[in-house]
Amino acid sequence: MTDEYLWDRSGEPDPEVTHLEQTLERLRWSGKHRSFERAKPARPRFGRKPWFMAAAAALVLGLASAFAVHRMHTLHPLTSWQLSSAGHSLSSVRAGQLIETGPTGASIESAYVGKVDLDPDTRLRLISTREDRHRLALEHGTIHALIWAPPTRFVVDTAAAKTVDLGCQYTLSVARNGQGFLTVELGWVAFQWNKVESFIPEGAACATQVGRGPDTPYFLDAPKALTKSLAEFDSTHNRQALTSVLQAARPRDALTLWHLLQRTRGEEQVEVFNRFAGLVALPPTVNRDGILRGDSKTMDAAWDALQLGDTSWWREWKRDW
Repeated sequence: MTDEYLWDRSGEPDPEVTHLEQTLERLRWSGKHRSFERAKPARPRFGRKPWFMAAAAALVLGLASAFAVHRMHTLHPLTSWQLSSAGHSLSSVRAGQLIETGPTGASIESAYVGKVDLDPDTRLRLISTREDRHRLALEHGTIHALIWAPPTRFVVDTAAAKTVDLGCQYTLSVARNGQGFLTVELGWVAFQWNKVESFIPEGAACATQVGRGPDTPYFLDAPKALTKSLAEFDSTHNRQALTSVLQAARPRDALTLWHLLQRTRGEEQVEVFNRFAGLVALPPTVNRDGILRGDSKTMDAAWDALQLGDTSWWREWKRDW
């Protein structure tokens, strides 16, 4: 519930306040005095005085509103985030507050976390804020996030994946059916859904699907033959599509192949590893047997060979996810 609702009923109502108002509706004074028969005078009874009933109802409603305000401030406290939009003054954002943009966009900013710009027709909710974690939920629309807080402190939930900031700048879009698409302009972002993970570096992108989680990431400058075949493989696991991805891959696209090592099995995984080994100078600690066993140390060493950053730092950050 927003302060505006309690002031002039123009904001979002709290469900409990709405229920209380409906319960008290029958006690509301209509503004008209009832007529009483004068033939049989009777001892005045407080229950028959409209002014008393109106005053009692007003008192109860006032107390209920005061309680609702207290409850809102307790359960939905003000945060460090500030909301700005065209035609409105700067306002503080409460935990749990829904921000919905119309034809014009808006932005929220926290001096401790970062800045998030919202495109038009976007629904974003501030779920919770703590010193070590700020969690939002993007229902649909597009946001542009620039985060200066330490890695993993800023998380955006979507219907298809959790977006974990690893110190970066990125754009995240979610369609009304829940499908998402992420591009990273600076730093790193992790996409996570159940046990499916994608790590997207600067200059790369990744889609995510409801019920399936993140697809395989790729660099934005990857050959079209690769991105087209990769999308087909992610959705159908077609063997020929995988072959086309491997044939089109450049040394830079070893990022995509590293993820495919974890998303294939059997002969397909062997094919991916052979192509990966042909594109990357692997250390002696990385061998096919270790990859096929799913050995985490071998996979980490294979990642380090990409020279995109050492795995040790994001393994450490991941403990808080």
